[in-house]
This record gives sequence, C-alpha cells and structure tokens, in this order.
Amino acid sequence: MRRTLVAVALALLVSTAGCAAFGGGDTDTAPTDDVVEPSDPSADATGVTQSVRLSVDESTAGGEWTSLSVEYPRENFTVESAQHENVSLGVDTDDDGEVDEQFDETHISGVNNNAYSFRVELDTGYTLESGDVVVVEYPAVDNPAELGNYTVEATLNDEQTANGTITVE
Repeated sequence: MRRTLVAVALALLVSTAGCAAFGGGDTDTAPTDDVVEPSDPSADATGVTQSVRLSVDESTAGGEWTSLSVEYPRENFTVESAQHENVSLGVDTDDDGEVDEQFDETHISGVNNNAYSFRVELDTGYTLESGDVVVVEYPAVDNPAELGNYTVEATLNDEQTANGTITVE
C-alpha cells in the first residue's frame, strides 16, 4: 500500500511539474510587488511603454545609480530598441508616487536591448538612498498574444533584483 501511495504521489508530482510553463509566464519565483506596469495591457499591443518602479534596498543604497535592466519571458514579449531621448528617468525620494529627481538623455550612456530585455546604462551622479524608488519608462515593448500573468525581472545596478507581474488582458 505504501509503495502504491508513493508511486501515485511521484506520478502526480512529475505530471504537474511542467505545467507552470503553460498559460503565460514564468512562475518559478514569486513577484515581490508591482515592479513593471505597461501603459497598455492589451494582448498583441505594440510599442507599449513599460513603467518600472524599483525601491532601493540596502544592497544598492549608498552607491551611484548606474544601470537598470528588465528581462521579460523570452517566448512572450518582444523588446525593440529605443533612443536615449525616449527613455524617461527619475527618482521618487519620498515614495509619494511623484518623481522628485529627474534625469534626461544626457545622463544615459547607453540603451541596449535584445529580443526579450533592455538595459539602460547611466551616468547620473545621483547617490541612491534606502527608500528611494527609481523610475524608468521604456517605450518599445510588444505584448504577447496570449492573455495571462507574466513574471518580469528588474535589476538595479547589477546588485538588486526584484520580480514583478504584468497582466496581459
């Protein structure tokens, strides 16, 4: 009887192990908060502006803001290139939802992308403080055709990573 229960449990575990890959997005890591928000959550929307908000923690506090990167599920989203002047940058220093420190294209040393991610390299001279919220708007992401929740990973200064969920409707 015990062997039968173990065999059934093992069969159930194996049969459901791959299901996380179906129906939209990576579910291996739980989202921490709403890190990335699209201006248009519609399926198949193109050229969607993605608003990225990432709270600074102790791993990046005290250092200069030098980069922000976002990675989308490879098989679902398409990231196009964006010109420096089309990327918006700022820091909400008091977490009230309003950008208090604004930066422009002169503070961007590079904008790189591939089919599923983008990275903004910066020369801001701004020292991050714990509790700051960095804000980046990237204007060139195409949503997937399939409705669902998708896990997106944002990384600040190659040191602090957070996951967020984009819901495509």
